[in-house]
Amino acid sequence: MCSVSGLVVVDPSKAKEAAVEFAQLMVRAADRGRDSHGVEVINEDGTRQSFKSLGRPGDELKGWLSSHVTESTRVLVANNRAEPTTEVVIKKGEGDVQPFTYGRFVISHNGVIANDSELEKEFEVKKTSTIDSSVVAPILDRAWDGTLEGLRDLLDKVRGSFALLIGDSLRPDRLVAAVNFKPLYAEFNYDLGAIFLSSLDDYLPKRGRFRVERVQPYSVVEFKADGSWRRIELLRRAVKRVLVVASGGLDSTVAATYLVRQGYEVALLHFNYRHKAERRERESVREVARRLNVDLVEVDTDVFKVIGNSPLIDGEVTKDRGGVEGAEFAHEWVPARNLVFVSVAMALAEARGYDAVALGVNLEEAGAYPDNEMEFVRLLNSLSPYATGPNRRVDVLMPVGNLVKHEIVKLGVEIGAPLDATWSCYEGGEAHCGRCGPCYMRRKAFQVNGLTDPVKYLQGEL
Repeated sequence: MCSVSGLVVVDPSKAKEAAVEFAQLMVRAADRGRDSHGVEVINEDGTRQSFKSLGRPGDELKGWLSSHVTESTRVLVANNRAEPTTEVVIKKGEGDVQPFTYGRFVISHNGVIANDSELEKEFEVKKTSTIDSSVVAPILDRAWDGTLEGLRDLLDKVRGSFALLIGDSLRPDRLVAAVNFKPLYAEFNYDLGAIFLSSLDDYLPKRGRFRVERVQPYSVVEFKADGSWRRIELLRRAVKRVLVVASGGLDSTVAATYLVRQGYEVALLHFNYRHKAERRERESVREVARRLNVDLVEVDTDVFKVIGNSPLIDGEVTKDRGGVEGAEFAHEWVPARNLVFVSVAMALAEARGYDAVALGVNLEEAGAYPDNEMEFVRLLNSLSPYATGPNRRVDVLMPVGNLVKHEIVKLGVEIGAPLDATWSCYEGGEAHCGRCGPCYMRRKAFQVNGLTDPVKYLQGEL
């Protein structure tokens, strides 16, 4: 396992200064690779110089970079390696230290290539080392046309994990990065006139004026010496099948209906988690699934009874907490409920071939519930590539995430959502209580639209 590092010189007059920072970057990156380190310098005329050593980087590397990086330098490709347990007993020499080179290409790789022997046969090449990563440069030299799209096609054949940096003697003005779920970060440093890349953002210089961006999982990116960059997706797929986490309530029902109307293949996922309205929600979600003509998956769980500490599970939910107060504060918070639901939903989606999970989170309830905030879904999407298997990404969607309650009602009516079949109340009686926060919010939303709520309430007018 490794840390890959790279540098693209944007301002040649500051190349030496950037190289000093790059040496410090590699020292920090030893946290992720202590057994060997190496760096390849690519100059504007395509010439290259190489430094490789066993052990941790130190003053020797700093001195070498100071003397070999000049105003003619355009790209640095580097690696800090930690020997896997399966390889630590194998004696290593300089030829086993990354970056690996072959012909015009220089590569630094973090991850595992599980099918390296098969790739050797398919492309009729030989690894330059016992290390599986050394198969990459010969393949590039044999088969890559130099385009990002062409690299994507080649990486389709790789089984394993990778954060890959590629330097090219014939294109010394660029550094190409490709990642699946292995991490990689880029720092655009304006004071140093350089683009730094590293496996963790903690290793980057972060000096002066800069911005740091994560290289998006499953992408190929070209960083150029003029400071520009271009990115394409590594996974070529369309979101067609969506698993909707559905309570049987207003928001998730409108979200599911919207997706159905947009032409997605939808299934509902419902959790029976021993809360007060479990029976009514179960009845509602079954009727919603029937009316939408979609599949329904039900999961029975006692996990929140074990967790406890929620009035929705084991206490009173409406006394002195109704109306506006009940709508504006999370009195009935269930610890990490949406996170637990999404985790199970993502696992089911991956196992059953769904492309995405959808939630009924919305803008209004985000005022009281952190797990309704749009940022929650955005962060889940950032997490997804690391929570699912290779090439099995599951997106997280929020069809009504930017809407408030009265807008959700309006949309639901417009698209013909079965709103009369939904259950929103925290209590589990024969009719909605009319007092709790969700009841108040729901009734108000229909009122704003000049509509009559089709469900029954125990309590009269607002």
